[in-house]
Amino acid sequence: MLSLTHSSPDEFIYKDKSYKVDLAFDTVLLYLQLQQDEKLSPFEKWLQSCKLFFGSQKLPSDPKFYESAFRQIQAIITDNPYGTEEIEKDGGVEATKQFDYVRDAGAIYASFFEQYHIDLNKERGKMHWDTFKALFDGLGPKTYFQRILQIRREDPTKIDDPKARQELYDSQNYYAVDGAKTGQERTAQALNNSALGSAFKSLFEDAEKGGN
Repeated sequence: MLSLTHSSPDEFIYKDKSYKVDLAFDTVLLYLQLQQDEKLSPFEKWLQSCKLFFGSQKLPSDPKFYESAFRQIQAIITDNPYGTEEIEKDGGVEATKQFDYVRDAGAIYASFFEQYHIDLNKERGKMHWDTFKALFDGLGPKTYFQRILQIRREDPTKIDDPKARQELYDSQNYYAVDGAKTGQERTAQALNNSALGSAFKSLFEDAEKGGN
C-alpha cells in the first residue's frame, strides 16, 4: 500500500542481511503471468520468480528465507487500504471477472497516458507496484479502461430497446476477457500456489540429502 510518509519497500531483511527486491510494476505483472504458464513446472516457476524479484544476488540455501520473502512480497502485492471488494452480482459481469492485465494492457496504457500523462513503457523498471496500483485504482470513469469496465458491468436484460440491447451484447463480446483469469484472480492464484511453496521446500530438502 502506498504511503505518504514512508518509501515503498524495495528490500527484504533476513538474519540481519538486506536483499534488494525488484517490485517495479512490470516485474509484478510478469510474475503474475508466469504463474499462469502451464508449460512450466513449479520448480521452473520458482526459479524464474526468484530471478524476477532478486536478480543475480546470491541468496541463502534456506527454505525459510524464501517462505518469508514471498510471504512479504505477497502482502505488498495484495495489500488494499479499503479491504476486499464485494462481488457484484446483478445480471452483469461479476466484479472479479472485469479485467485482465494482459488482455487490457492497451486500455490501461492509454488510460494512464490520458489521465496522468504517464507513458508506462518509460516507467518499466522504475515505477513501484504500490505507485502503479494507487494510480490504477484512481483511474477516472471517463478513461478508456473504465469505460470498458462499465460496458462489462452493464446488464443487457435491463435494456428495453432491442437494438440498444444487441449493441451492448456486441460490445461485451468485443471487450470480453475471453475466459482468461482476471487481475484479481491472477493475484489470488499466483500468490496462494501451494505447488510453489512445496517446490521451495523440496528443492532444499533434496540439496541437504545430497550433501550428506
